[in-house]
Amino acid sequence: MKVICVLLFLSVFVGSAFAQSNEDELKEIILESEDTSIEAAYASSITKDHNQRQVDLFNLQKAKFKLISGDLKLAEFFLNRISERESVVTGIKKRYLAIIYFINGRFDKSLAELNDKRINNNNYYTQNCLLRLINFMAVNDVASMMREKGACQFYTSKFSRNDQAWLDSMIILKTADAKALKKNLMTDVEATLSDDEMARLWLKTGLYFNKEKELLNLLSILPESSYQSKKLREIVAFMYLRSGESKKALAFIDDVDSANAENIKGNINLANKEYELAFGHFRLALQKKQDSTNSLERAIPLAWMLNQWNDGLMMLANISNKNLDPRNTQAIKIAFLIREKRFIEAQRELTLLKISFQNEPPFEVSIMDTYVNLVLGENDKVYDKRRVEESAEKSCKSFDGMSCWVSLQYIQWENLGKTIKRDEPIYSDKSMTIESLKERKVVEPLVEAKSIDQADIEELDGETIKVTPQ
Repeated sequence: MKVICVLLFLSVFVGSAFAQSNEDELKEIILESEDTSIEAAYASSITKDHNQRQVDLFNLQKAKFKLISGDLKLAEFFLNRISERESVVTGIKKRYLAIIYFINGRFDKSLAELNDKRINNNNYYTQNCLLRLINFMAVNDVASMMREKGACQFYTSKFSRNDQAWLDSMIILKTADAKALKKNLMTDVEATLSDDEMARLWLKTGLYFNKEKELLNLLSILPESSYQSKKLREIVAFMYLRSGESKKALAFIDDVDSANAENIKGNINLANKEYELAFGHFRLALQKKQDSTNSLERAIPLAWMLNQWNDGLMMLANISNKNLDPRNTQAIKIAFLIREKRFIEAQRELTLLKISFQNEPPFEVSIMDTYVNLVLGENDKVYDKRRVEESAEKSCKSFDGMSCWVSLQYIQWENLGKTIKRDEPIYSDKSMTIESLKERKVVEPLVEAKSIDQADIEELDGETIKVTPQ
């Protein structure tokens, strides 16, 4: 019995000790797992922040590359992928957006980005003040420009290689200071031209102030080494072009292939009515700078003249001039689409354009709408008879003869577009020609053929009348 009691005691003691041991181990495991989860969460947070930073830097790099290459739409797209709340590169993003808005002529939006409290402080002042200055110039806020000028020039002077000559010139241009202009251009010319960088800015300033003829007389002072600079030769060529000396202009940029040089060559070809050569040079210029206003303004009309419809459409997509009425640009796009025989796209664009004009478009738009819907008449899915009739009627009221003819034809034909596509032989009276219609004719009265004699009708009528009662 004692042995049994001892065994029971030992079993209870060992069991309780084992249970206590398991409980302690379990607590240790739980504590360890808590520590591990905190460390894992912290590591995960660091990894996430690191990954997000890498993504933001990637988007920033792509945006900068697109900005430099002139693709402003894609640059803005990549910048908008960066969060303004969480990203550490928000300041740089805002500055890049301000540059894009400035280039696009949206100066108020550019200033709004620069006035954001996250970058409108001393940390970013040196990087942003010059952009603020030229925005003030653009919106004609001379008071703010002059107020910003002193501090900005002081903090950025150490970064300038030419004593801020260009900034001074632009401020003089904006304030129309004639005395300062004369001093800026004509004082110590020889010392100015001895430095290539200063010589280039001096000539460029002369172009801005329309003083190219005066400065061309001083070109002999330029050292020969200066002409190794392609940028300087571009400016000299442009000065000669403005002065009407095309051959000299071409001689300076014959081996230069920059966007400016191609534009100058294209302008010279255009003046000589060498349209294909001019178009080629403007296309090369657009390859260097796809939103070049000078190139686009000349290349798009040339694309129409030379039947380069697809090139014209691509060029229209790159227009960034905000002074143009977007409805006019869209109408030109539709004309190119029609020439490219992309009628369904043209119909879609016409619908949007008519909405922009509040369904009262110019008669040229109505003519295009009539034509596109006539062509699409064989396609029952997109054909709209009412739309054709309405657009033809509007154009007819604007005295377009063809539209009046189309409007009249719809009295006879249910689907004129499909009828036009029919391949049956067309009836034509060969005796009726333009010449026959011009000839003087003897007017003879029409002789009516009698099919029933009037006397017979009267006799029949008399037979039905009962004169005497029965």
